[in-house]
Amino acid sequence: MAKIRSAIPYIFLFVLAAVVLDLGNPLFDKPARDGGFFLYAGSQILSGKIPYLDFWDSKGPAIFFINALGLWLGGGSRWGVWFMEFISIFGTFYFLYLLLSKRWGLSAALFGVTLAGLSLRLALGYGNYTEEYALLFNAAGLYLFLSKVDAEKNYWQYFGVGVLFGLSFAFRANNIGGLFAIVAAVFVFHVFERNFAEAMRIILAMLAGFAIPLLLWTLYFALRGGAWEMIYASIIFNFSYSSAKDRELLDLFGGFGKYGLSWYGWLTLAAWFLLVLRALTSFVQRKLSIFETFLLIWFPIEILLSNLSGRGFTHYYISWALAVAIYCAFVFAHFWQVTFKVPALHGLSDGLGLVVSLALIVMLFVIFPSSSKRYSETLGQLFGGEHGMDYADPVSAYIQQNTQPDDLVLTWYPEMGVSFMAGRTSPIKYLYYPLFLEGSLTEEIEASYIADLTTKRPEMILDCSRSVDAIPSLDPVTREEQFSTPGLKKKMYIQPGMEEIFSFVTENYQIENTMDGCLVFRLNTQ
Repeated sequence: MAKIRSAIPYIFLFVLAAVVLDLGNPLFDKPARDGGFFLYAGSQILSGKIPYLDFWDSKGPAIFFINALGLWLGGGSRWGVWFMEFISIFGTFYFLYLLLSKRWGLSAALFGVTLAGLSLRLALGYGNYTEEYALLFNAAGLYLFLSKVDAEKNYWQYFGVGVLFGLSFAFRANNIGGLFAIVAAVFVFHVFERNFAEAMRIILAMLAGFAIPLLLWTLYFALRGGAWEMIYASIIFNFSYSSAKDRELLDLFGGFGKYGLSWYGWLTLAAWFLLVLRALTSFVQRKLSIFETFLLIWFPIEILLSNLSGRGFTHYYISWALAVAIYCAFVFAHFWQVTFKVPALHGLSDGLGLVVSLALIVMLFVIFPSSSKRYSETLGQLFGGEHGMDYADPVSAYIQQNTQPDDLVLTWYPEMGVSFMAGRTSPIKYLYYPLFLEGSLTEEIEASYIADLTTKRPEMILDCSRSVDAIPSLDPVTREEQFSTPGLKKKMYIQPGMEEIFSFVTENYQIENTMDGCLVFRLNTQ
């Protein structure tokens, strides 16, 4: 019975992770644009292609290979990738729960993890994002740092912190706000304590650990002939991408708005301000800890890194889920002690903790009834269904039925999830060319796109530009409609070489069909 009671909080974490990933259920929905590209990348790796050489994106290599691993585990099904997502989210909640319960007790841990899960569901959407997988390594790194922060000369632990954030960095460069904050906190704290040598030893241990995964990735791509391409795409290119759009100071608050974390973000910011007041008191009393120093620095860094590009995509704020958990748990523990005159660490007995965990499980079923329904249907399909377990996209099915497996298919507006579901390869290396920001598009990228298109003529082109109106259509009639819409042309990405692309398509392709607002072009027979 004792084992069952102790397992209930972890069952809650399991259910919470499932609720967070509900929208990404492969049975009901097609993948989002970014997630679809990563699925396509994973399938290309399994067919022998090399990232950055055969297909290109500005993300770190880890996201491509974790999708390849998921597809391999799932036998080509998206459910294998969903399983990798679940491991990442559940693992994140697990480390947060261990950390928070150790520092502030069961009640604060459940409160913080619950808010983190609800905010993550809001930010994650259809899932399979770089920030999502990085959460696990960031959470493990923070657990290792914050649970050992009071230990003396724990250099190996700090080395491990560096390794974990190095693994996170391999997904996306600005996922490592936690590492920046740890380095800054260690430096400030130990210098304030007049122990500069200790600060440098700890920082060097972390940086050594951080370098290990990056060196291994570089070695792997060097053996494949693409080390420089990997470094340029995943690190150097992102500087030009981040500076390619003028930004205002107000952009820093995007994470608190409609496309951010909404009130979860505001609550976390309020908790940070409360921490500032407490830290000022500790500073005056010369009792400021390295833990408080870290929390003072961390959230502002996360805000800054999430908004470097100046583009307000909700998934940019996935990394905030860790801050939501830790800062909100801190506030909970503070008010618990003020209200009940006892530390939150000793607030809930095991029995009451069991009741609270069960109540939270019931709460999830009540708040998200659609999740229960969808997972029930999924299990029914698994054990008794006659159809497949993956969402059947009609556009992908049409492409699959009207092309041969070896035919090349281009998606104009790069919805590579369609290519993945259809099992067709694109002739293009720089798949995102139409959406490159001004200032980040190079002549080499544009020339490569045009050369690939004109020399490896795809059998079919799927033009879904009207679904978002971010780029002009390949069809002149549709393009005229777009340009005649007031204000639309000004907001579109119109690259210098697009006229050459339009002429090539007009001369060599004809419209074969229209599906879900997308135009299907077929290569003319010679």
